[in-house]
Amino acid sequence: MRADGCLPRRANAQEVTTMWYIGIDVHKKMCNACIKDLEGNIQKELEFPNKSTGTDKLLEAIEGREAKAVIESTGNMWLRLYLGLEEAGVGVVLANPKKTKAIAEAKLKNDKVDARTLADLLRAKLIAHCYAAPESVRELRGLVRHRISITRDMTRVKNRIHAILDKYELESKGTDLFGKAGMMWLRGITCKLTELDQFIFDAELRHIETLKGLIKDFEWKRE
Repeated sequence: MRADGCLPRRANAQEVTTMWYIGIDVHKKMCNACIKDLEGNIQKELEFPNKSTGTDKLLEAIEGREAKAVIESTGNMWLRLYLGLEEAGVGVVLANPKKTKAIAEAKLKNDKVDARTLADLLRAKLIAHCYAAPESVRELRGLVRHRISITRDMTRVKNRIHAILDKYELESKGTDLFGKAGMMWLRGITCKLTELDQFIFDAELRHIETLKGLIKDFEWKRE
């Protein structure tokens, strides 16, 4: 390790010595980047918004040089920047936050993984990679998450309807309360609830119909 705390780095025969290494500390609204050369010298440091305009600002700072960047996989905050840099031809590595922190502690004696630390780990090829799914897989995951969210909403609405039925000791003789026949029975419940409960009950029934439509749309989209 060098006196300045940076890891030593030597280029192999095929590596371009003018390569810049970019460590990016990503947050919801703002990002911090540290650009280092092969020897670990800081070339530039900048702060920019986590927006497409911020990505443009970082690309301007690179000045068209060949560069590699590393971003930690934190929620979905990394995605916009990752895609923007990838589209611009910058090699982007997605880092596993926990494993990268452990490596930083062991190799750099530093428990704070900031932009400078990430740049050093990238230079030394010590980044703990995290799988970056292709667009088709990300879209499929998005559909699945949406389907799960709708299903959870449906369960909550059904529970609220059951609570009102229990309050008034109303019980259907059918086997599927929210099937076609069951919904007809539910809509026929009138003059048995207070005005407020009837208002809430009717709203929940409309909510059920809306969610059923969303689930149907989802199944069509998945096909």
